[in-house]
Amino acid sequence: MFLVQEIKIPYLPCSLLEKQLFQRMLHKILHINQSLMQFLTEKERQADGSWPEIYGEVVELTEENYFFRLSRHQEWLRELIQKQPSLIFPEFRAKELLGALEKPLPDLCISRPKARLAWGIPLPFDENQVTYVWFDALLNYVTGAGSGEGRLGDWEPAVHVIGKDILVPAHGIYWPCMLRALGLPIFAKLLVHGFWTRRNEKLSKSTGNVVDPGELSAKYGADAFRYYVLREMALGHDADFDEGALAARRKGELAHELGNLLQRTGSMIGRYREGRIPVVTTPDPVSEGFRDTVLHSLRKWDELMKSYQIHLALGELWKAVQAANQLIEARAPWKLAKDPAKSGELDATLADAAAALELVLLEAACVIPETAEAGLKQLGYAGKTGAREKDWPSWPTGQGGRLLGDITPLFPILEEEKRAQE
Repeated sequence: MFLVQEIKIPYLPCSLLEKQLFQRMLHKILHINQSLMQFLTEKERQADGSWPEIYGEVVELTEENYFFRLSRHQEWLRELIQKQPSLIFPEFRAKELLGALEKPLPDLCISRPKARLAWGIPLPFDENQVTYVWFDALLNYVTGAGSGEGRLGDWEPAVHVIGKDILVPAHGIYWPCMLRALGLPIFAKLLVHGFWTRRNEKLSKSTGNVVDPGELSAKYGADAFRYYVLREMALGHDADFDEGALAARRKGELAHELGNLLQRTGSMIGRYREGRIPVVTTPDPVSEGFRDTVLHSLRKWDELMKSYQIHLALGELWKAVQAANQLIEARAPWKLAKDPAKSGELDATLADAAAALELVLLEAACVIPETAEAGLKQLGYAGKTGAREKDWPSWPTGQGGRLLGDITPLFPILEEEKRAQE
Protein backbone atom coordinates (compact mmCIF):
# COMPACT_ATOMS: atom_id res chain seq x y z
CA MET A 1 0.00 0.00 0.00
CA PHE A 2 1.01 3.61 -0.38
CA LEU A 3 0.66 6.56 1.98
CA VAL A 4 0.19 10.18 1.04
CA GLN A 5 2.20 12.22 3.52
CA GLU A 6 1.19 15.65 2.34
CA ILE A 7 -0.76 17.43 -0.35
CA LYS A 8 1.24 20.03 -2.24
CA ILE A 9 -0.88 22.88 -3.56
CA PRO A 10 0.93 25.66 -5.41
CA TYR A 11 0.13 29.29 -4.64
CA LEU A 12 -1.17 31.28 -7.57
CA PRO A 13 -2.27 34.94 -7.53
CA CYS A 14 -5.94 35.08 -8.49
CA SER A 15 -9.12 37.12 -8.38
CA LEU A 16 -11.75 36.87 -5.64
CA LEU A 17 -13.94 34.64 -7.84
CA GLU A 18 -10.98 32.40 -8.63
CA LYS A 19 -10.15 32.22 -4.92
CA GLN A 20 -13.69 31.10 -4.15
CA LEU A 21 -13.53 28.42 -6.83
CA PHE A 22 -10.13 27.33 -5.56
CA GLN A 23 -11.45 27.12 -1.99
CA ARG A 24 -14.29 24.88 -3.15
CA MET A 25 -11.83 22.62 -4.96
CA LEU A 26 -9.64 22.46 -1.87
CA HIS A 27 -12.65 21.63 0.30
CA LYS A 28 -13.53 18.74 -2.02
CA ILE A 29 -9.95 17.48 -1.91
CA LEU A 30 -9.85 17.59 1.88
CA HIS A 31 -13.30 16.02 2.08
CA ILE A 32 -12.10 13.11 -0.03
CA ASN A 33 -8.94 12.65 2.00
CA GLN A 34 -10.53 13.40 5.40
CA SER A 35 -7.09 14.40 6.70
CA LEU A 36 -3.81 14.99 4.86
CA MET A 37 -3.25 11.24 4.79
CA GLN A 38 -4.70 8.64 2.50
CA PHE A 39 -3.91 5.08 1.48
CA LEU A 40 -3.55 4.51 -2.24
CA THR A 41 -3.63 1.39 -4.36
CA GLU A 42 -2.18 0.63 -7.77
CA LYS A 43 -5.35 1.72 -9.54
CA GLU A 44 -4.62 5.33 -8.56
CA ARG A 45 -1.42 5.32 -10.66
CA GLN A 46 -1.37 7.11 -13.99
CA ALA A 47 -0.79 5.31 -17.28
CA ASP A 48 2.97 5.91 -17.10
CA GLY A 49 3.17 4.44 -13.58
CA SER A 50 3.57 7.77 -11.79
CA TRP A 51 1.25 9.16 -9.12
CA PRO A 52 -1.01 12.15 -9.85
CA GLU A 53 0.56 15.38 -8.63
CA ILE A 54 -2.37 16.09 -6.32
CA TYR A 55 -1.20 13.28 -4.00
CA GLY A 56 2.11 15.01 -3.36
CA GLU A 57 4.82 12.77 -1.89
CA VAL A 58 3.79 9.12 -1.87
CA VAL A 59 5.63 6.70 0.43
CA GLU A 60 5.50 2.93 -0.01
CA LEU A 61 4.77 0.98 3.18
CA THR A 62 4.64 -2.71 4.00
CA GLU A 63 2.69 -3.99 7.01
CA GLU A 64 0.66 -7.00 8.15
CA ASN A 65 -3.12 -6.75 8.20
CA TYR A 66 -6.16 -8.99 8.39
CA PHE A 67 -8.49 -9.23 5.41
CA PHE A 68 -12.13 -10.14 4.93
CA ARG A 69 -12.54 -12.44 1.93
CA LEU A 70 -14.96 -10.17 0.12
CA SER A 71 -14.23 -11.99 -3.13
CA ARG A 72 -15.86 -15.13 -1.75
CA HIS A 73 -19.26 -13.40 -1.64
CA GLN A 74 -19.15 -11.44 -4.90
CA GLU A 75 -20.95 -13.92 -7.12
CA TRP A 76 -23.67 -14.49 -4.51
CA LEU A 77 -24.31 -10.75 -4.21
CA ARG A 78 -24.35 -10.19 -7.95
CA GLU A 79 -26.83 -13.03 -8.55
CA LEU A 80 -29.01 -11.83 -5.69
CA ILE A 81 -29.32 -8.30 -7.09
CA GLN A 82 -29.83 -9.57 -10.64
CA LYS A 83 -32.71 -11.78 -9.48
CA GLN A 84 -34.17 -9.25 -7.04
CA PRO A 85 -33.43 -5.71 -8.28
CA SER A 86 -36.34 -4.49 -6.14
CA LEU A 87 -34.18 -5.29 -3.11
CA ILE A 88 -32.64 -1.86 -3.76
CA PHE A 89 -34.84 1.25 -3.86
CA PRO A 90 -34.96 3.00 -6.23
CA GLU A 91 -34.16 0.23 -8.68
CA PHE A 92 -31.74 2.31 -10.75
CA ARG A 93 -29.41 2.08 -7.75
CA ALA A 94 -29.39 -1.69 -8.28
CA LYS A 95 -27.87 -1.08 -11.71
CA GLU A 96 -25.22 1.10 -10.08
CA LEU A 97 -24.38 -1.74 -7.69
CA LEU A 98 -24.23 -4.32 -10.46
CA GLY A 99 -21.86 -2.04 -12.36
CA ALA A 100 -19.55 -1.97 -9.35
CA LEU A 101 -19.68 -5.77 -9.16
CA GLU A 102 -18.60 -6.32 -12.75
CA LYS A 103 -14.91 -6.23 -11.83
CA PRO A 104 -13.36 -8.67 -9.33
CA LEU A 105 -13.65 -7.37 -5.78
CA PRO A 106 -10.40 -7.09 -3.83
CA ASP A 107 -10.47 -8.58 -0.36
CA LEU A 108 -11.16 -5.95 2.29
CA CYS A 109 -8.40 -4.96 4.70
CA ILE A 110 -10.14 -4.88 8.09
CA SER A 111 -7.32 -4.04 10.50
CA ARG A 112 -4.45 -1.65 11.14
CA PRO A 113 -1.35 -2.21 13.30
CA LYS A 114 -1.91 -0.90 16.81
CA ALA A 115 1.56 0.62 16.74
CA ARG A 116 0.38 2.98 14.00
CA LEU A 117 -3.23 3.47 15.08
CA ALA A 118 -3.47 3.20 18.85
CA TRP A 119 -7.01 4.59 19.21
CA GLY A 120 -8.82 1.80 17.30
CA ILE A 121 -10.79 -1.09 18.80
CA PRO A 122 -8.45 -4.09 19.27
CA LEU A 123 -9.24 -7.27 17.38
CA PRO A 124 -10.43 -9.96 19.82
CA PHE A 125 -7.97 -12.47 18.36
CA ASP A 126 -4.94 -10.20 17.95
CA GLU A 127 -4.15 -7.48 20.49
CA ASN A 128 -1.56 -5.96 18.17
CA GLN A 129 -4.16 -5.08 15.53
CA VAL A 130 -7.11 -2.68 15.70
CA THR A 131 -10.29 -2.75 13.61
CA TYR A 132 -10.47 -0.69 10.44
CA VAL A 133 -12.99 2.06 11.10
CA TRP A 134 -15.41 1.20 8.26
CA PHE A 135 -15.52 -2.44 9.28
CA ASP A 136 -16.16 -1.46 12.88
CA ALA A 137 -18.83 1.09 11.90
CA LEU A 138 -20.85 -1.47 9.95
CA LEU A 139 -20.58 -4.10 12.68
CA ASN A 140 -21.90 -1.52 15.11
CA TYR A 141 -25.29 -1.72 13.39
CA VAL A 142 -25.57 -5.33 14.50
CA THR A 143 -24.34 -4.57 18.01
CA GLY A 144 -26.64 -1.58 18.40
CA ALA A 145 -29.63 -3.65 17.28
CA GLY A 146 -29.09 -5.95 20.27
CA SER A 147 -27.41 -9.00 18.72
CA GLY A 148 -25.54 -9.74 21.95
CA GLU A 149 -28.82 -9.69 23.87
CA GLY A 150 -30.79 -11.87 21.48
CA ARG A 151 -32.91 -8.94 20.23
CA LEU A 152 -31.72 -8.79 16.63
CA GLY A 153 -34.81 -10.63 15.41
CA ASP A 154 -37.02 -7.87 16.81
CA TRP A 155 -36.00 -5.70 13.86
CA GLU A 156 -36.69 -8.17 11.07
CA PRO A 157 -37.60 -7.72 8.33
CA ALA A 158 -35.68 -4.45 8.32
CA VAL A 159 -35.45 -1.67 5.76
CA HIS A 160 -31.99 -0.11 5.86
CA VAL A 161 -31.88 3.58 4.94
CA ILE A 162 -28.72 5.22 3.58
CA GLY A 163 -27.62 8.19 1.50
CA LYS A 164 -26.65 7.69 -2.12
CA ASP A 165 -23.03 8.67 -1.45
CA ILE A 166 -22.38 5.63 0.78
CA LEU A 167 -24.02 2.96 -1.36
CA VAL A 168 -20.82 1.81 -3.10
CA PRO A 169 -18.92 0.12 -1.69
CA ALA A 170 -19.75 0.35 2.04
CA HIS A 171 -23.47 -0.37 2.37
CA GLY A 172 -24.19 -1.94 -0.99
CA ILE A 173 -21.24 -4.36 -1.06
CA TYR A 174 -19.38 -4.64 2.26
CA TRP A 175 -22.47 -4.67 4.44
CA PRO A 176 -24.55 -7.49 2.86
CA CYS A 177 -21.41 -9.62 2.46
CA MET A 178 -20.53 -9.12 6.12
CA LEU A 179 -24.04 -10.10 7.20
CA ARG A 180 -23.91 -13.22 5.06
CA ALA A 181 -20.53 -14.17 6.51
CA LEU A 182 -22.01 -13.79 10.01
CA GLY A 183 -24.94 -16.01 9.09
CA LEU A 184 -27.39 -13.13 9.59
CA PRO A 185 -30.26 -12.09 7.30
CA ILE A 186 -29.56 -9.12 5.08
CA PHE A 187 -31.93 -6.18 4.72
CA ALA A 188 -35.46 -6.66 3.43
CA LYS A 189 -34.77 -3.59 1.33
CA LEU A 190 -31.93 -1.10 1.00
CA LEU A 191 -33.52 2.33 0.64
CA VAL A 192 -31.12 4.85 -0.92
CA HIS A 193 -32.20 8.46 -0.58
CA GLY A 194 -30.95 11.45 -2.52
CA PHE A 195 -29.56 14.80 -1.42
CA TRP A 196 -31.24 18.05 -0.54
CA THR A 197 -29.96 20.91 -2.64
CA ARG A 198 -30.49 24.65 -2.55
CA ARG A 199 -30.63 26.52 -5.83
CA ASN A 200 -29.51 23.20 -7.31
CA GLU A 201 -26.30 23.13 -5.24
CA LYS A 202 -25.62 20.43 -2.63
CA LEU A 203 -26.01 21.73 0.92
CA SER A 204 -22.53 22.42 2.27
CA LYS A 205 -21.04 24.49 5.09
CA SER A 206 -18.27 25.66 2.78
CA THR A 207 -20.75 27.32 0.40
CA GLY A 208 -22.85 28.71 3.24
CA ASN A 209 -26.14 27.35 1.91
CA VAL A 210 -26.90 25.00 4.81
CA VAL A 211 -30.47 24.88 6.12
CA ASP A 212 -30.97 24.63 9.90
CA PRO A 213 -33.88 22.22 10.61
CA GLY A 214 -34.07 23.46 14.20
CA GLU A 215 -34.61 27.07 13.15
CA LEU A 216 -37.17 26.12 10.53
CA SER A 217 -39.03 23.88 12.98
CA ALA A 218 -39.10 26.70 15.52
CA LYS A 219 -40.45 29.10 12.90
CA TYR A 220 -42.97 26.91 11.08
CA GLY A 221 -43.47 24.01 13.51
CA ALA A 222 -41.82 20.59 13.39
CA ASP A 223 -44.89 18.99 11.81
CA ALA A 224 -45.00 21.54 9.00
CA PHE A 225 -41.29 21.13 8.32
CA ARG A 226 -41.57 17.33 8.33
CA TYR A 227 -44.60 17.45 6.05
CA TYR A 228 -42.78 19.72 3.62
CA VAL A 229 -39.64 17.58 3.26
CA LEU A 230 -41.65 14.37 2.82
CA ARG A 231 -44.11 16.00 0.43
CA GLU A 232 -41.42 17.69 -1.64
CA MET A 233 -38.84 14.91 -2.12
CA ALA A 234 -39.36 11.92 -4.39
CA LEU A 235 -37.54 9.40 -2.23
CA GLY A 236 -34.40 8.21 -3.98
CA HIS A 237 -33.93 11.43 -5.94
CA ASP A 238 -32.50 14.83 -5.08
CA ALA A 239 -34.83 17.66 -4.08
CA ASP A 240 -34.28 21.41 -4.01
CA PHE A 241 -35.12 23.18 -0.74
CA ASP A 242 -37.18 26.36 -0.97
CA GLU A 243 -38.35 28.09 2.21
CA GLY A 244 -41.03 29.85 0.22
CA ALA A 245 -42.47 26.48 -0.77
CA LEU A 246 -42.37 25.37 2.87
CA ALA A 247 -44.32 28.46 3.92
CA ALA A 248 -46.80 27.94 1.07
CA ARG A 249 -47.47 24.29 1.95
CA ARG A 250 -47.97 25.20 5.61
CA LYS A 251 -50.37 27.99 4.78
CA GLY A 252 -52.18 26.14 1.98
CA GLU A 253 -52.36 22.40 2.53
CA LEU A 254 -51.93 22.34 6.30
CA ALA A 255 -53.57 25.51 7.64
CA HIS A 256 -56.16 26.28 4.95
CA GLU A 257 -57.18 22.79 3.81
CA LEU A 258 -56.69 20.55 6.86
CA GLY A 259 -56.86 23.09 9.69
CA ASN A 260 -59.78 25.00 8.24
CA LEU A 261 -61.69 21.76 7.63
CA LEU A 262 -61.48 20.88 11.31
CA GLN A 263 -62.29 24.45 12.37
CA ARG A 264 -65.40 24.63 10.17
CA THR A 265 -66.62 21.13 10.97
CA GLY A 266 -66.11 21.49 14.71
CA SER A 267 -67.67 24.95 14.84
CA MET A 268 -70.80 23.84 12.95
CA ILE A 269 -71.21 20.73 15.08
CA GLY A 270 -70.99 22.99 18.10
CA ARG A 271 -73.45 25.50 16.68
CA TYR A 272 -76.03 23.13 15.18
CA ARG A 273 -75.68 19.92 17.23
CA GLU A 274 -74.60 21.09 20.68
CA GLY A 275 -71.05 19.90 20.16
CA ARG A 276 -71.89 16.24 19.51
CA ILE A 277 -71.20 14.40 16.25
CA PRO A 278 -74.59 13.49 14.74
CA VAL A 279 -75.79 9.89 14.60
CA VAL A 280 -76.40 8.76 11.01
CA THR A 281 -78.05 5.38 10.53
CA THR A 282 -78.56 5.35 6.76
CA PRO A 283 -76.24 7.39 4.49
CA ASP A 284 -77.85 9.10 1.51
CA PRO A 285 -76.44 8.75 -2.05
CA VAL A 286 -74.24 11.84 -1.66
CA SER A 287 -72.75 10.42 1.54
CA GLU A 288 -72.13 7.05 -0.09
CA GLY A 289 -70.27 8.66 -2.99
CA PHE A 290 -68.22 10.81 -0.63
CA ARG A 291 -67.30 7.84 1.54
CA ASP A 292 -66.20 5.84 -1.50
CA THR A 293 -63.96 8.74 -2.57
CA VAL A 294 -62.30 9.00 0.85
CA LEU A 295 -61.77 5.25 1.22
CA HIS A 296 -60.30 5.08 -2.28
CA SER A 297 -57.81 7.81 -1.36
CA LEU A 298 -56.84 5.87 1.77
CA ARG A 299 -56.21 2.70 -0.23
CA LYS A 300 -54.03 4.61 -2.70
CA TRP A 301 -52.18 6.26 0.20
CA ASP A 302 -51.46 2.84 1.69
CA GLU A 303 -50.32 1.42 -1.65
CA LEU A 304 -47.96 4.32 -2.33
CA MET A 305 -46.53 4.34 1.20
CA LYS A 306 -45.70 0.65 0.88
CA SER A 307 -43.82 1.41 -2.34
CA TYR A 308 -41.92 4.29 -0.64
CA GLN A 309 -43.52 6.97 -2.81
CA ILE A 310 -44.24 9.13 0.21
CA HIS A 311 -44.64 12.39 -1.69
CA LEU A 312 -47.35 10.87 -3.88
CA ALA A 313 -48.95 9.11 -0.92
CA LEU A 314 -49.41 12.41 0.91
CA GLY A 315 -50.97 13.84 -2.23
CA GLU A 316 -53.51 10.99 -2.22
CA LEU A 317 -54.27 11.46 1.47
CA TRP A 318 -54.89 15.15 0.87
CA LYS A 319 -57.44 14.29 -1.81
CA ALA A 320 -59.62 13.05 1.05
CA VAL A 321 -59.16 16.40 2.83
CA GLN A 322 -60.06 18.28 -0.34
CA ALA A 323 -63.09 16.05 -0.92
CA ALA A 324 -64.37 16.85 2.59
CA ASN A 325 -63.96 20.58 1.98
CA GLN A 326 -65.80 20.22 -1.33
CA LEU A 327 -68.60 18.31 0.42
CA ILE A 328 -69.10 21.17 2.88
CA GLU A 329 -69.09 23.77 0.10
CA ALA A 330 -71.53 21.75 -2.01
CA ARG A 331 -74.03 20.92 0.77
CA ALA A 332 -73.69 24.24 2.63
CA PRO A 333 -74.60 23.14 6.19
CA TRP A 334 -75.32 26.78 7.14
CA LYS A 335 -78.20 26.69 4.66
CA LEU A 336 -79.39 23.20 5.62
CA ALA A 337 -79.61 24.30 9.26
CA LYS A 338 -82.31 26.82 8.33
CA ASP A 339 -84.65 24.12 6.97
CA PRO A 340 -85.93 21.48 9.45
CA ALA A 341 -86.75 19.19 6.52
CA LYS A 342 -83.03 19.10 5.70
CA SER A 343 -82.02 17.92 9.19
CA GLY A 344 -80.96 14.49 7.90
CA GLU A 345 -78.72 16.01 5.23
CA LEU A 346 -77.16 18.30 7.82
CA ASP A 347 -76.44 15.37 10.12
CA ALA A 348 -74.90 13.34 7.29
CA THR A 349 -72.71 16.23 6.12
CA LEU A 350 -71.31 17.02 9.56
CA ALA A 351 -70.83 13.36 10.50
CA ASP A 352 -69.13 12.57 7.19
CA ALA A 353 -66.74 15.50 7.47
CA ALA A 354 -65.82 14.50 11.05
CA ALA A 355 -65.31 10.87 10.03
CA ALA A 356 -63.10 11.83 7.09
CA LEU A 357 -61.01 14.03 9.39
CA GLU A 358 -60.60 11.17 11.85
CA LEU A 359 -59.46 8.77 9.13
CA VAL A 360 -57.00 11.27 7.66
CA LEU A 361 -55.50 12.29 11.01
CA LEU A 362 -55.03 8.67 12.09
CA GLU A 363 -53.01 7.99 8.94
CA ALA A 364 -51.18 11.33 8.89
CA ALA A 365 -49.94 10.79 12.45
CA CYS A 366 -46.76 9.23 11.05
CA VAL A 367 -45.94 12.55 9.35
CA ILE A 368 -47.58 15.21 11.54
CA PRO A 369 -47.82 13.48 14.95
CA GLU A 370 -48.43 16.54 17.15
CA THR A 371 -51.05 17.92 14.79
CA ALA A 372 -52.80 14.56 14.49
CA GLU A 373 -52.94 14.15 18.26
CA ALA A 374 -54.33 17.66 18.73
CA GLY A 375 -56.89 17.23 15.93
CA LEU A 376 -58.11 13.85 17.17
CA LYS A 377 -58.49 15.27 20.67
CA GLN A 378 -60.66 18.06 19.30
CA LEU A 379 -62.78 15.40 17.56
CA GLY A 380 -63.23 13.64 20.91
CA TYR A 381 -61.30 10.60 19.70
CA ALA A 382 -60.04 8.52 22.64
CA GLY A 383 -58.41 5.64 20.76
CA LYS A 384 -54.77 5.10 19.85
CA THR A 385 -52.91 6.26 16.78
CA GLY A 386 -50.75 3.83 14.83
CA ALA A 387 -53.17 0.90 15.15
CA ARG A 388 -55.57 0.07 12.32
CA GLU A 389 -58.81 -1.85 12.58
CA LYS A 390 -58.81 -5.34 11.04
CA ASP A 391 -61.20 -4.25 8.30
CA TRP A 392 -59.23 -1.08 7.43
CA PRO A 393 -60.08 1.01 5.55
CA SER A 394 -63.68 1.18 6.67
CA TRP A 395 -65.97 4.02 7.63
CA PRO A 396 -65.96 4.85 11.38
CA THR A 397 -69.11 3.61 13.12
CA GLY A 398 -68.68 4.75 16.71
CA GLN A 399 -68.57 8.50 16.20
CA GLY A 400 -72.27 9.27 16.59
CA GLY A 401 -73.04 11.11 19.82
CA ARG A 402 -69.39 11.77 20.66
CA LEU A 403 -68.74 15.10 22.36
CA LEU A 404 -66.11 17.28 20.70
CA GLY A 405 -63.30 18.98 22.56
CA ASP A 406 -62.36 22.65 22.32
CA ILE A 407 -61.84 23.64 18.69
CA THR A 408 -58.63 25.61 18.15
CA PRO A 409 -56.51 26.29 15.03
CA LEU A 410 -54.15 23.44 14.14
CA PHE A 411 -51.79 25.81 12.34
CA PRO A 412 -52.13 29.34 13.76
CA ILE A 413 -51.26 32.19 11.44
CA LEU A 414 -47.57 33.13 11.58
CA GLU A 415 -46.41 36.57 12.69
CA GLU A 416 -44.95 37.38 9.28
CA GLU A 417 -48.25 36.35 7.67
CA LYS A 418 -50.05 38.75 10.00
CA ARG A 419 -47.67 41.55 9.04
CA ALA A 420 -48.19 40.81 5.36
CA GLN A 421 -51.95 41.22 5.82
CA GLU A 422 -51.63 44.61 7.54
